[in-house]
Amino acid sequence: MANTNITGILEKMTGKDKDYRYMATSDLLSELNKESFKADQDLESKLTNIVLQQLEDASGDVSGLAVKCLAPLVKKVNEERVVEMTDKLCDKLLNGKDQHRDTASIALKAVIVEVTTASLSEKILVSLAPQLINGVT
Repeated sequence: MANTNITGILEKMTGKDKDYRYMATSDLLSELNKESFKADQDLESKLTNIVLQQLEDASGDVSGLAVKCLAPLVKKVNEERVVEMTDKLCDKLLNGKDQHRDTASIALKAVIVEVTTASLSEKILVSLAPQLINGVT
């Protein structure tokens, strides 16, 4: 699917109607699962930001589907973007509203499970360890 179609999906994901948001998130999940899916840096940024926003959606169905988008998204974006995602999720986990902390922890686990390279694992560890230690002290 062309980037213009993905942009249309992203616009629907931020709409007011929860049914449109759900369907758009479902469409994005389908696109992310395609082998042929490629995103440029600008689109990567938009994708990650909107999916992370969806985790706080008032509709539990939408936020649950957004969590499912994270695993294929990790495989489609560059390492720096994955580290950025884990930082944001860790921040939501430690500083977010109570109702969003569970979703943030599930999402963080979903991202970390998909990390397969030692270099990315190390970057995430270096980034998250101080935050998590600070969060429990």
